[in-house]
Amino acid sequence: MNLQQHLATPLANRQWLTLVALWLLLTALTLLLLPMSMLQSLLLQQWASNHGFWIGLTALASGSYLLAEVLHWQFRRHSDKRQQRHQLAQLERKIGLLDNQERAVLREFFLQANSLVRMPLANIAVNELLHYGVIEQIGDSEHYAIEGRVAQMRISDYAKPLLNRQILRIPEGTMTEAQRNQLLAARPEFIISLGRSRRKAA
Repeated sequence: MNLQQHLATPLANRQWLTLVALWLLLTALTLLLLPMSMLQSLLLQQWASNHGFWIGLTALASGSYLLAEVLHWQFRRHSDKRQQRHQLAQLERKIGLLDNQERAVLREFFLQANSLVRMPLANIAVNELLHYGVIEQIGDSEHYAIEGRVAQMRISDYAKPLLNRQILRIPEGTMTEAQRNQLLAARPEFIISLGRSRRKAA
């Protein structure tokens, strides 16, 4: 098994190999470090003397494996943190550059007063917000005749603190009838078609 194949090994198998390596290391070190008198009392002196080379090799191999696992874990941890920082930076930039269609999609959570909103996966604005982690899919998708695959969406935990009325261009305070009508007129087209599909299904 080369390094690339090992890194692709399922986590459960990796944990099992690590436990075996740890057990072998402890056993080998115990045999190497136990006083001779104790080995004699355990009737292991002759066996340990005959197999000293292999015991030492086992300690070296298992120790090297465990050291490699620790280094790999540290590398993965550092890599995951760096990737998370990169994704957060991309998300912040995206929220600062939202277009009108993307704002309209995000305003649906406000207009519907719901944390979950059904949205089509093929919609360009929805797809863009999904790509940058501004929204995230919850559960499986369903097929609709007009909009194709549709799924429940919610605003991601990372994006929530970054979104506000100013960014979404929602008037502060109590909206007038004219302001509310203006927001309703700017709603995504798929909201109307999905509403029709649900009424037909009912």
